[in-house]
Amino acid sequence: MSETGKNIGVFCGSNHGLNPHFTDAAQVVGTYIADHGDTLVYGGGSKGLMGTVATAASARNGKIIGVMPRFLIQRGISDQHISEFIETDTMDERKTKMMQLCDAFIVLPGGFGTLEEFNSLLSWSQMDLHQDPIVLYNVDGFFNPMTAMLENSYNAGFAPAGNRALYLSTDSLEDMVAFFDNFKHVLPDKYTN
Repeated sequence: MSETGKNIGVFCGSNHGLNPHFTDAAQVVGTYIADHGDTLVYGGGSKGLMGTVATAASARNGKIIGVMPRFLIQRGISDQHISEFIETDTMDERKTKMMQLCDAFIVLPGGFGTLEEFNSLLSWSQMDLHQDPIVLYNVDGFFNPMTAMLENSYNAGFAPAGNRALYLSTDSLEDMVAFFDNFKHVLPDKYTN
C-alpha cells in the first residue's frame, strides 16, 4: 500500500479523552494521511478526536471525506473541513459506506462507538467482506484490554490464531506504515474445533 492516493478510514472518539496523548496521536494521523497524499475518510464530526484528525489533515491541504448519518447532522456536529460529505440514514450505513470507500483503517482511542466499529471491521475482515489492513493505534496502551480479549478468544478456541494477521496494535507510526505496505489478507480456516 505504499503508493499514495489511498482512502484511509479513521475511527475514533467524538471526545478528546482525558489523556492529551490521544489528541497528539489524532494530529499525527491526520497530518500523516494528508502529507502522504491519501484521503481521510472519517465520521464527519467536528468534536473530539474526529475533529482533531480532520483539522490536522485540512491544515496540510488534505482531501477529507466525511460520512455521517442524518440524525447526527441535525445535531449540528458536522465538520467544515470536509472536501466531500456523504449522508447516510443510519450508523450501520455509515460503517458500511466507510468500509466500501477505504483501503486501510486506523482506529484511535474512543468510546463505545469506536470499539463497536473496530469489532465490526475485524468481524467483516474475518468473513472476507473487506480485505483491508486494520491498525489499532494503541496510544499509551489504550487498546491493551481489547487485544487481551482478542487473545482470550484465540486461546479459548473461538477465533483462529491466524486472525492476528488481520490487524496490528501499535503506538508507532512507522510500524503502522510498514503493516499497511506489507499487508496481505489471508484467512485461516475459521472452523477449527
